[in-house]
Amino acid sequence: MSTRRITVRKSIRLAKIENQNNRQVTFSKYRNGVFKKANELAVMTGAEVGIIVCPQGSKPYSFGHPNVNETINKYVGEERPPSPSSPGIDDEYVQMFRKANSRELNTRFNSLQDQLVFALNMKSKLKKMNKKVESHQEWFKGPIEKMNYTEASMLKERLEDLLLKVKNYGTDRGYGYENGKWKAE
Repeated sequence: MSTRRITVRKSIRLAKIENQNNRQVTFSKYRNGVFKKANELAVMTGAEVGIIVCPQGSKPYSFGHPNVNETINKYVGEERPPSPSSPGIDDEYVQMFRKANSRELNTRFNSLQDQLVFALNMKSKLKKMNKKVESHQEWFKGPIEKMNYTEASMLKERLEDLLLKVKNYGTDRGYGYENGKWKAE
């Protein structure tokens, strides 16, 4: 009696592989397997095959028989000849795909354009505010002796506001302010 070894494929639970190294190795093995099967399909049936695989954070990999660019251009590009088996139907689907893709790209473009306009407006507003703040601070940079009455009164008001803020800050945290000194309450 002879014994025969039977190889059984294990069923694999489909879930994202958490370990980055294991995920990369698995991706490479499966990518090579998919490309091999696509090549077999193209050779055995004479079909034109084009596959693009884009892993996260890496360059895309492509396979095409006879060439991936020619295959994609034939079915998505502008120079697509009509199909002899169904001349109008394929073109309808391609045109529908192009229109849907164009609408999606236009929507994304308009959204990005709106974000850009908003960011540019915010930038100009911030520049104006920054210039306004800088102009208000310019009078404080010079010596006090050279200030005119308006500048000196503005300095006095701002220093009084600052003192009030400091007093409120201290009292909010449990300190009292008497006779120019802080003391714990």
